[in-house]
Amino acid sequence: MEQDYSDFFPYEEFKPLQINAMDFVSEVVESKTIGLFEAYCGFGKTIATFAPVLAAGKKILLLTPTYSARNAATAEALKINKVKGKKIRIADLRGKQVMCRKFEKDFFSHEACLNAVKYKKDCEYYSNTFSKNRMLSKEASSTISNLQRTVTENPQKFFGSGLIEKEPLFFQAFQKTCDSKGLCSYEIMKKMIEEADIVILDYFWCFTGIFHILKKLINPKEFVLLVDEADMLVERLYTDFQVQLGLQGLQRLSKQAGLLLSSGELQETDIEFLSEFIRHASEFIQKNNPERPLEPQVIIDFFVKKFRENAREQGLEGNIGFETIIENLSTVAEAISGSEEFEKASARPDIFLAHLEKIKNSSEYLSFISKAKNRIIVKPFEINSIVLANGMTLYSTLKEFQSAILFSATLGDSVLFQKELGLNPEETKIFKAASMPHKNLLVLIDTELDSTYKARDRNFFEYIEKIKAIRQADNSLLVSCCNSFEAEKILKELPFLENAEQAENLLPEKTYVLNIRTKHARSTNKAKRMRNCIIIGLPLPDYSDFYFKQRKDYLEKKYGKSEAGRLINGKAVHTAVQLMGRITRDLTSPKTITLADRRYVRDFFLGDFYFKSIPDYLKPYIKTVDSTQKLKMEIRAFWQNAKMEQD
Repeated sequence: MEQDYSDFFPYEEFKPLQINAMDFVSEVVESKTIGLFEAYCGFGKTIATFAPVLAAGKKILLLTPTYSARNAATAEALKINKVKGKKIRIADLRGKQVMCRKFEKDFFSHEACLNAVKYKKDCEYYSNTFSKNRMLSKEASSTISNLQRTVTENPQKFFGSGLIEKEPLFFQAFQKTCDSKGLCSYEIMKKMIEEADIVILDYFWCFTGIFHILKKLINPKEFVLLVDEADMLVERLYTDFQVQLGLQGLQRLSKQAGLLLSSGELQETDIEFLSEFIRHASEFIQKNNPERPLEPQVIIDFFVKKFRENAREQGLEGNIGFETIIENLSTVAEAISGSEEFEKASARPDIFLAHLEKIKNSSEYLSFISKAKNRIIVKPFEINSIVLANGMTLYSTLKEFQSAILFSATLGDSVLFQKELGLNPEETKIFKAASMPHKNLLVLIDTELDSTYKARDRNFFEYIEKIKAIRQADNSLLVSCCNSFEAEKILKELPFLENAEQAENLLPEKTYVLNIRTKHARSTNKAKRMRNCIIIGLPLPDYSDFYFKQRKDYLEKKYGKSEAGRLINGKAVHTAVQLMGRITRDLTSPKTITLADRRYVRDFFLGDFYFKSIPDYLKPYIKTVDSTQKLKMEIRAFWQNAKMEQD
């Protein structure tokens, strides 16, 4: 089927398995289903999804959490335009805080932005972008036309050297153009989304309450949804999905409501009701202990009691019900969200209370006050069937699009992944690359030690010896630890180590230490030139976290310890594999990776679960050692052979 994709494939030849992957993508698009796609870093997953989707005549919405992935996706689209003469239009919308030029980054807030734009009328960028009837100004329209013309007719201009294979500067050039003309780049890019063939956004545009804003810009049924770094989606949903009642958000909501008072869209009684609610919320948070489970009914009863007491003090009947409280708060929030003055309300206490009412008899959620004592949080123990902040489940959100493909270097157990996301197996297709054409790779699993909490101090100096042993064979080494405490301790013990987080790029002749849980573990540019990497331990979740402990207990009661362990610890190998992918991305350079924890082979509780979670494409390169001496011998022999081959 090469001919089917060649019109949108800007390279001279296909990489191994790319045709298979493209056939898979085509099948998913044709059948309007959901696809899971796992392949190694350097496979070309982005173009392997782009080409068949565009060949099918569909538009693309790419969700990705990283700037490097955004740039890579933009590069592929620009290459298609340059090499194949296509006229693909691109939109890459980033956070308003990043794009705003009215306020410095540290002083930006959505409230300040809206206030400047709508009320004080003193944002020159916004004024230059729109005419009085909120139509685009001539300058804004001309800028969009010129940018689109460059994208479709002269795409090489977005590459620093003019060479099409270099990382593009599309977003930077776009921002610079808007700045030079005094235009609001955020509003300009939103307009570009309406006509774009490829739209690039962060996850939250689909999986949070602003999905309705996106649907005003595009018709999802015209788009195939591509979710990059799909293993991160699970973590993001657990981390970000929460219905909360925060005092800071309520204060912002109060200010927004006050601005609408003079326009007549809200009444004085609405403002007074909201103010009273904020007082009661503050009292509840201050009275209750943080990080203790709260019964939803207790919260509900508190607000009803307080409103009734206050009403009686004013000589009223004092029989207000919970539904009325929600309705009154909804009046305020809906007035703000429905007004042309605002994109959305800063907080939705009505949704929070309605959610409490809905789950008050459910054991599937945890309600608690955060340790900082400034908000009440409700989080689910599972995400497979919950209603997201966009009003739909994850599965129903994916089905809003013509089809959806979730891809990553690591998805782990496919059955487990589908179970976590609540996907329908009958409507889910799976593709996993079974091999990886790396010319010279060694993956060692050192089974001598494990880095469990109890053994951490006891084994510390033995891990130090392993680091020294690898470095004796080759100075180019990235030492990855599972937490900042270990990373800092190793930095103090080994003065030749440098902190990877403080380096713009990792130089291949140096030795660095990195906390694997930071964003740098997924940074392609930082680690791609390093020749060796040791991952000390298995990056398991933080077992001391209050929410995690409660979720663990819930899952163990529901599924038993074994299945619960798989669900809560599954992302550990994902984290390790993602870092490995940054090292091994260049498939022609010799590399060694050491997984220094016996649990990668066999865990006391979960057996070989972690080993099975390692992608199949890495399995042929794996060897096991059980001592520092054997580790040293294997790596020394590897580099001796690699040097001989180079000579």
